[in-house]
Amino acid sequence: MKYLFALIFTVISISISAQHTNLLLGKNYNQNIIKEVYNSDDNYHTSFKPIIKSNLNLSADSIVENKYSTNYKGWFLRKTFQEHLFILKGEDYKVTASPIINLSKGKELVDSKSTFTNTRGYLIEGHLGKTISFATSFAENQSIFPNYLHKNIKTDKIVPGQGYARDFKETGFDYGMSSGYVSYRANKMFAVQFGHGKHFIGDGFRSLLLSDNTFNYPYLRIQTTFGKVQYTNLYTEFMDINYFATHGVDNKDQMGYPKKYMSSHYLSINATKKLSFSLYEAIVWRMNHAPGSSGFDVNYLNPIAMLRPMEFSINSPDNVLVGLNTKYKLPFSSYLYGQLVLDEFSITDLRAKNGFWANKIGYQLGYKMFDAFKVKNLTLQTEYNYVRPYTYAHHNPEQNYAHYNQPLAHPLGSNFSEFLFLAKYSFKRFEIDGNIILAKYGGKVLNDPTSYGNDVYFSTGNYAEEEGLVGMGSGRPSDFGIEMYQGNLTTINYQSLNVSYIINPHTNLKFKLGVTLRDAKNDDGQMQTKFINFGIMSDLFNHYYDI
Repeated sequence: MKYLFALIFTVISISISAQHTNLLLGKNYNQNIIKEVYNSDDNYHTSFKPIIKSNLNLSADSIVENKYSTNYKGWFLRKTFQEHLFILKGEDYKVTASPIINLSKGKELVDSKSTFTNTRGYLIEGHLGKTISFATSFAENQSIFPNYLHKNIKTDKIVPGQGYARDFKETGFDYGMSSGYVSYRANKMFAVQFGHGKHFIGDGFRSLLLSDNTFNYPYLRIQTTFGKVQYTNLYTEFMDINYFATHGVDNKDQMGYPKKYMSSHYLSINATKKLSFSLYEAIVWRMNHAPGSSGFDVNYLNPIAMLRPMEFSINSPDNVLVGLNTKYKLPFSSYLYGQLVLDEFSITDLRAKNGFWANKIGYQLGYKMFDAFKVKNLTLQTEYNYVRPYTYAHHNPEQNYAHYNQPLAHPLGSNFSEFLFLAKYSFKRFEIDGNIILAKYGGKVLNDPTSYGNDVYFSTGNYAEEEGLVGMGSGRPSDFGIEMYQGNLTTINYQSLNVSYIINPHTNLKFKLGVTLRDAKNDDGQMQTKFINFGIMSDLFNHYYDI
C-alpha cells in the first residue's frame, strides 16, 4: 500500500515548468499567438477559451517578444516599448505588473457630439513555484459614448460586458470591472482554476454557446486533458439585476442581486490532425426553484453525469442547453468552423415545417485564413450566424441563458441572422483592421408587450401574468406559425476601420485612430452614426460595440 501512495504522490507532484495563467481573451491582443496555435501540428484544443498557457508547447510571451523584438537601451525605453512596468522574480517565482489605460477622444459627426473615455487600471500576473499561477486586473472608467451605445446603455443599465452604468456628468457613465483567478496544475493532465472572469466557446468571432459578451462572474473550472481528449467542467454563478424591478421590490435594503447558477460540461475531441469536434451541455437553475427547497442543488455538481436526464429525474423546471462545435483545418493556413445550439426542439414539428415556437435552435458557419493569398500577417475571416426566436429564453426569465442584463451567447439574443467580414493586417508595429457586419432581427414592437422572440428576458409564456410581475412581456403570439424576424424588423449595417501603432506589446498599448459607420433601421425610425475617435489605449479585452 505504501508503494501505491508513493506512486500517486509522484504523479501528482510532477513538475510543470510552464505558466498556468490564461491567454487573454482579447482578439486584438492575442492574434499573433492564436495564429501559431491554430497553424500548429500539435494536438491543441482550441475552442474552450481562455486557453491555459501550459496546455501549449510554446511560449506565448516569446511569440509576442519575437514579433516586436527591438533591443532598447535604458530603463525608460525598455519599460515603455518592450517590457512590463514592474518585474519581480526569484528562483521559484515571478510577478509582473503594468498599468491599463484608455485615454481617447471622439466625435459623432451626425449629431456633432463629443465623446471620450478615461480608463485607469492595472494588470498583474504571477507564478509561484511550478504549480500555482494567478492573475488580476482592474479598470475604473468614465465615458461618453456615441448615441446608439448611449441609448442601449440607458435601456439595459449596463455598459456592454463591463458592468453597471452609473450616471456621470448627465451625458456619460461611470463603470468599473475587476477580474482575477488562481490556477493550480498538479500535473499535465489536471488543471483547476477558481476566479472571477468570463469564457468563450468556439473558433469564430461570435459564439452561440458561451461568449465573453457579458460582465464577469465567479467560476470554478476543472479541466482534464489526455491526448486527443479534453474535458472541461465549468461551474458559475450569475446575477439577475432585473429582479427587484420586475417584482416591485424596493432594493435599498437588499444586499446584492438574486443569484442563479450554471453547471456545464464540455468535451473536446481532436478526431484527426485536421478535424475536431466538441459537445456542450449546460443547465441554468435558481435556488429555491422547488417547493421546500432552500439551497444549492448538489445534483448539478456531478462532473460526469448527463445533465438533461438528471434534470428530468428530479422533476426540475430548469433550463437546459446543448450544443456542438466543430473545426476542420484546410490548406493555406485556413480552417472551417461551425456551431449548432439546441435549446428545445421537436423533430416531428421540424419535419412538418409548421413554425413550432419551441424549435429553439441556431447555427454558425465560418471560415478563417491566416497569411491570406500569401500576404504575411493578413488575416481574413467571414462568418454567418442564425438563431431562431425564443432560443436561450425561458418560461421563467429568471432562469434564462443570460447574466447581468446581457445574453450569455450572441449579443443580439435570438430571432436574428448576421453576416460578418473581418480583415486584419500588421506590418512591424503598425496594424490595420476593418469590419463589415450586416445583421437583422425581429425586435420589440412599440407599446406591445408580446414577446416576438428576440429579448431573452421576456417570458416565452404567461409567467408575468401568473406571478403578477411586470417587464417580462405577455408571452408568445402563438404556438405555431412562428417566423424569423417576426416583430419589429430591424436591420443594422456596421462598418469600421482602425489604424494602430503598437507601443508596448505586453499590454497591447497602442495609438489608435478609428472610424465607425453604423446605420440601423426599423418601423420606429432610423439611427445613423458617423463616428471618429483617437486615443492611446491598452487593448486587452473584447468590447462588443458593433451591434
